[in-house]
Amino acid sequence: MEKYINEFDQECYRGVEPDTLFSSLEFHEVENQLEDNIQWALHTNLGSLTVLDRMTEYGYRDTETGYRATDGPFWLATGMYDVRSSGATTVSDAIAWVKKYANTRIGGLSS
Repeated sequence: MEKYINEFDQECYRGVEPDTLFSSLEFHEVENQLEDNIQWALHTNLGSLTVLDRMTEYGYRDTETGYRATDGPFWLATGMYDVRSSGATTVSDAIAWVKKYANTRIGGLSS
């Protein structure tokens, strides 16, 4: 497994396997967010996991976790879901956790 900076100046990992320990990977904070939002991302060759802590339009905070597969589909779990505290031990566990709690899915045929 190798950590590198891609052409968009984002931290990424290549060589990640489904059984790679989730704790061995580091989320990085995404810059240029709205004033009240904080976002973290983990980009790998298996897809991207993101966590967004944001102020909703209704005046309360929410934490959302998303997973985008490399072939395009996207799952989003809203309602105080943070994959970093999910208890997932492997990358595949983390991805399965997001899919399990997702209340939105967009595009593609990935399962």
